[in-house]
Amino acid sequence: MEFNREEILLWFKLSQVPKLGPVKLLALFTLFGNIQKIFKADKELLLKSRIFNIEMISELEKIKNASDDNFFRAIDECISNDIAVLPIISNKYPLNLKRMPYPPKSLFLKGNVSLLESNAVAVVGTRHPSEEALKWTFKNSKILAENNFTVISGGAIGVDTAAHQGALEASGGKTIAVLGTGFFKKYPEENLPLFEKIEKNDGLLISEHLPNFPGSRFSLLQRNRITSGLSQGLVMVASGGKGGAMVQTKIAFDQKIPIFCPSLSLNLQPNEGVKEVIEKFGGKEIFTIEEVILFLSRDINKTKGNLEQFINP
Repeated sequence: MEFNREEILLWFKLSQVPKLGPVKLLALFTLFGNIQKIFKADKELLLKSRIFNIEMISELEKIKNASDDNFFRAIDECISNDIAVLPIISNKYPLNLKRMPYPPKSLFLKGNVSLLESNAVAVVGTRHPSEEALKWTFKNSKILAENNFTVISGGAIGVDTAAHQGALEASGGKTIAVLGTGFFKKYPEENLPLFEKIEKNDGLLISEHLPNFPGSRFSLLQRNRITSGLSQGLVMVASGGKGGAMVQTKIAFDQKIPIFCPSLSLNLQPNEGVKEVIEKFGGKEIFTIEEVILFLSRDINKTKGNLEQFINP
């Protein structure tokens, strides 16, 4: 871990203060420099920061004086199960996520953490696709992985599963599954072997929740901002017009991430949602996944060129 056991303890405690969201936490850390100084600061200094009010300081005092047992138990569970904890204040926290309006306060990671910095494509869709849509997803996720793109999805049944499996089928293919639960409560249960395979094959599992968090409808939807936030582009394969895949696409649109959809002429069912994505969210119709690879490769090379120009004018 980048932070030691005691620093993670203080971070978990600080994260519990009501109304102290990720943006305020970042501002607080910038102001004080480290977690220990925040905890040692007196009431006057905290009020002077203009981040804390009287009510928040009172809550912080309660949390300071609370038992550390539950926090240490969670930390030790992470350590003993090779779960890395990445607070938003870490230099290794992905910039794309940090720039979001409401990023996760912490990321819990199991597997190949370096994939956070890889070029990635989110492949998403309904839990109940047609057989043709499943085959298309598997085949084209494999091609993405063969072209050095990490395939990101949410680990759900249907399109998500086919996306992960396709990436794993590629030689050296990498995939990331973003969970809406903690690592000890992975969902859906039928995909436990898939999650294990992802981890064993140099992939990555991500959650923003403590290991024993069971998940909720809200947390399953909330993970979508991580899926698209880590991606250079998003492919919406099939959707009936409702559900998490549509929420995911709207989030990607708001994040200004390029959205791609299989051409309607391919008739991958259900496609009511795909029509809506094309009409309302600027989804680009594609006939082959190579179009996505070409588009994103140009985008990535352009970004690299701009960075090199900035570093070596």
